[in-house]
Formats: sequence, structure tokens, C-alpha cells
Amino acid sequence: MTQTELVFPTLPGIDITPVFQDSRSPMGQHIGLVYMGFGDKRICTGLKWDDSLVGNAETGVLHGGVVTAMIDETAGGASVLATDYKFSVATIDLRVDYMRPAQPRQNLYCTAYIYRLTRRVAFFNAEAFHDDPTKPIAVGTGTFMVGANDSVPDLLGSPFRASQDEGDSHA
Repeated sequence: MTQTELVFPTLPGIDITPVFQDSRSPMGQHIGLVYMGFGDKRICTGLKWDDSLVGNAETGVLHGGVVTAMIDETAGGASVLATDYKFSVATIDLRVDYMRPAQPRQNLYCTAYIYRLTRRVAFFNAEAFHDDPTKPIAVGTGTFMVGANDSVPDLLGSPFRASQDEGDSHA
């Protein structure tokens, strides 16, 4: 059954402020990524199933690269959220472990959480799933460089502020 509307599932014990905003990155826009909610260094996204994103034409399953891109984009958004500023971020390291294949013609959702933040690095965990966050399709972990491109202006007009100690955690 094809899901046409993105309806983010309840995440028990997690307070999420709902939003519905298209991705601002070209890759996120290309795959149709939508930011659906945020809260406490966590971002939630959704992606409607579409023929153009299929990896196996016979099964209708989303391409693994689309799942990886979704995890990367979602974690990048969580990294920006965790800093309280709109600095550019760049992926330093990304590992994605696939737990099970995505189901054909089903929407995909993702959450990413920043569990440690230093002056220049955000550390994240992420999960992609259909409608049940306890049954992930894939899990991701990795790091982002915060303020990766200093020539990109802070969209909020705020100076970069973080702890003076490189090892200081904000999470």
C-alpha cells in the first residue's frame, strides 16, 4: 500500500515541536526530504516514497543511497539545531548499518540526535524507519564539523559561540 501523506509517528518519551518544512539543501530537495519536527538537539524528517527513488524496480524498495542521504541530511540538521546557530556543517564521518530492507512503496522517517557537542564537532546517532521507530530500517552514527565553511555567513547574525575548551560537552 502506498502512503501518500507524511504523518510522523509518535516517539514515546520525546517532546517534538511539529514543523513541516522542505529541505533547503539541493540534495534534500532532490529526494523530497521534509523536516517534520525538532526538539532538544533532535530533528525528525520524512520522505515520501517515489518511483524515482527506487533501487530495485522489481521490488519497489528505496535505494540504499537515498536512505543514507536521508540520515546524513537529518543529522546535519540536528547538528545545526544543537549549536543554536545556523552555521554550515560538513560530514566528517558517517556510518550506516542496514538492519532490514525498506518496505516497497512506504514512506520513510528519520530521527537524528546530537549526543555530544564540542566547539567544532557534533556527534550524532540516527535511525530511519517506516512507521515504528522501534523497528529501524537503518541506523547511522557519525560526526559533523561545526562552522565548516567560515565564509558562509551565520544566517541569524550571531557570532560563533561555544565553550573555550575543545573537549567541553554541551549535550
